[in-house]
Amino acid sequence: MPISRSTGLIVAAAAALVLLPNLGGPPLWDDDEPRNAACSVAMHASGDWIVPTFNGRLRVEKPALINWLHLAGFAVAGVNETGARLASAMLTIGTCVLTAMVAASVCRPDVGIWAGLVMATCLWTGVSGRAATPDAALAFCTTLALWLFVRGGRRPLPDGTGWRDAPVQLSGRSAALIGAACGMALLAKGPVGLALPLGGLALFAVWQALRDPGRTGPLALRLVRGWSDAARGLRMPVIVLAAAMTAAPWYAAVTISTDGEWLRQFFFVHNVGRFAAPMEGHSGPALLYYPIVLLVGMFPWSMASALVVGHAATTSRTTVGMRLMTAWILAWVVPFSLSGTKLPGYVWPAYPAIATAVGLFIADWIRLPTWSTDRWMRVAWCSLAASGVALTVGLPIVAGHIAPGSEWLGLIGLLPMAGACAAWASQTLGSRIAASSVWAATATATVGLLLACGPAAVAHVGGSRQLISSLPSAVASPVPIASLKVPASAVFYAGRIATQGTVQELSDPTAAATFVAENPGAHLVINARFEEQVSSVLPDHYGVLRTAASFPTAREVLLIGPKPAERLATMPQEQPR
Repeated sequence: MPISRSTGLIVAAAAALVLLPNLGGPPLWDDDEPRNAACSVAMHASGDWIVPTFNGRLRVEKPALINWLHLAGFAVAGVNETGARLASAMLTIGTCVLTAMVAASVCRPDVGIWAGLVMATCLWTGVSGRAATPDAALAFCTTLALWLFVRGGRRPLPDGTGWRDAPVQLSGRSAALIGAACGMALLAKGPVGLALPLGGLALFAVWQALRDPGRTGPLALRLVRGWSDAARGLRMPVIVLAAAMTAAPWYAAVTISTDGEWLRQFFFVHNVGRFAAPMEGHSGPALLYYPIVLLVGMFPWSMASALVVGHAATTSRTTVGMRLMTAWILAWVVPFSLSGTKLPGYVWPAYPAIATAVGLFIADWIRLPTWSTDRWMRVAWCSLAASGVALTVGLPIVAGHIAPGSEWLGLIGLLPMAGACAAWASQTLGSRIAASSVWAATATATVGLLLACGPAAVAHVGGSRQLISSLPSAVASPVPIASLKVPASAVFYAGRIATQGTVQELSDPTAAATFVAENPGAHLVINARFEEQVSSVLPDHYGVLRTAASFPTAREVLLIGPKPAERLATMPQEQPR
């Protein structure tokens, strides 16, 4: 059953409260955001929407969809942080509404609103939904594919709720639409955009086929027959063909334009290589990494995680919708748990299914409460209060070390404590729907304030944006700028005012002398650990103009240029009229 208009508006409003306030306040964070944004700016300047480049060299890490979305954001909000993040936020709002639609279709309408609110107000939705990265586009496209599957393959029960327990059978049109959505996901992040959604749907289809009471014989034979029936029911060739037709034009164009270099490096280095071994220090234990990531990412809804897991395990035996959600979660979490490279955002496309499991638990607790569940929900409220205490104590300590003056962020921790008390009181008065509503309001306010205020408060003490900001007001722009071992954000912000929009990357400290000799009045952005070597080869009138710490890597970066007196002397003089 589809969600009502009011449900969609409530979910969209909650997501907007978490995602949109102060969206462009914090600077672009190292390293993916500025790399993606700088690539998009280069596309805009060159008019080449095919080949991604960063600071004049080929960028092979991501396909081009994120850059096209940035260009749309730049057209609306300007070439700035808001423009770079706007598309991610809007797509994430859409993902939250799609989550509500999926949950309402596979379960009940009341599950839909809770699932949508959980998805909209959990911590990782706020983090990734406010980032200028491809993760939001991937989550939207894959959730769209999931909803199209539900819409095309769902067989409602006579009362209009739930899903009839029957083998999967898609129409050709539904399979083509699912394939098109996966094709867009291919343009967002590569092969995972097709392989993992299709794997989740196939796992569910095989599961359904094996439950057919008419199937007998050895398990191995049943699995083979189940897979064959699943492939036919899903119309896999149609899905794959539609995905290829959607994504192939750009992949073919970039392959031709780069003589195959982009495709080789993207596929073998950033897909096969990342799966085979850790890259850039991103690794973790196979069995523990993503369970911990999901507990943190689902905050503050993870307070009842044990209850949700138990409820999902029970309902998946009898409810078709929960079997689909379980298959979808496994399709994302298991492969990335086996991957050598691990990052929290890799499993974000699984969050809509997790949110549906949480939403079903909440809706069932409201409808059919039990003494045992009520007792354990008291533990959940205590855990919520404890998380508030941790924020109240921990945030000022962290802020005092990295951003003195931002200790007031600890006040945000009062919200979970107050919410826990209100939810406890509501449950005591017998209103479980009020307790759940308080939970949702607490999640919206806590996550929304953390992300609207926290990054901006921390960034005010420095960062690459502040390091470069004084340059245009002091010297003629554009100016020659070179960099040495600095974060991508420093390259992005310096590149916006540099000659020809690029920052020359120095191979070693001694190259700084050559650059300055060839470009009088040039400036350098360098890693602080090279200060002594660079200073020793520069003219005497050069010195450190400003220092800043990059976020969140905390690497100290220096801006080096002519000292103020010399700089003013070399500035172009205004011609007499």
